[in-house]
Amino acid sequence: MGRRRVLAGVLITLAGLGAIAALYHRPVLRLIAAVLVVEDRLERVDAIVVVAGGTPSREAKAAALFREGWAPRIIVSRPVPNSNLRALRALGVRPLDLQGESMLALTKYGVPPDRIVTMAEPSQNTERELETVHDLARRTGYRGVILVTSAEHTRRVKVIWSRQDREDHIEGLVVPAPNDDFSVDGWWRRRRAAEAVLHEYLGILVIYLGISELMR
Repeated sequence: MGRRRVLAGVLITLAGLGAIAALYHRPVLRLIAAVLVVEDRLERVDAIVVVAGGTPSREAKAAALFREGWAPRIIVSRPVPNSNLRALRALGVRPLDLQGESMLALTKYGVPPDRIVTMAEPSQNTERELETVHDLARRTGYRGVILVTSAEHTRRVKVIWSRQDREDHIEGLVVPAPNDDFSVDGWWRRRRAAEAVLHEYLGILVIYLGISELMR
């Protein structure tokens, strides 16, 4: 009799937990993605940074901010291309590298070429990219930049910049660019969005574990 009561209690508990999960899974899943999204209040700064990737949506957002007068220049980094992109360039299929494509997109969106600052040093990942941008900002006396990236990437960018800027106090305002492949509502039903959420959480974990240099 005692075992039956214990078993009944376990079954009732499991049923209750199942009911709670069924009722509240949507807000919990939504919160998981919402935590990744940061949008700082805009202020006039020294430069807008197009965080590498997501061309041309990030360039479109950066160009819009430039036209609105939030900063007088846009910084474009030089990401290291993967082997497929290098092969396409060698074949002449893609005449420009990733930095060149970003620059061309910005000019198509109305940014004058002389207002685009290009980074010469290649960046293997976001941490290295923001490190080079931070070094440039410190050398040139910038007191603030706007960091434009995809919505799901904003939290990681904010974490990286905050950890790199512990002494210089160069403000890094993070602004999301539109991304049709990601939404905090229903992301778990879309494979690319789910992969992006997992990738961002793993990326943040890698940062806090201090093993970024091991992850290529």
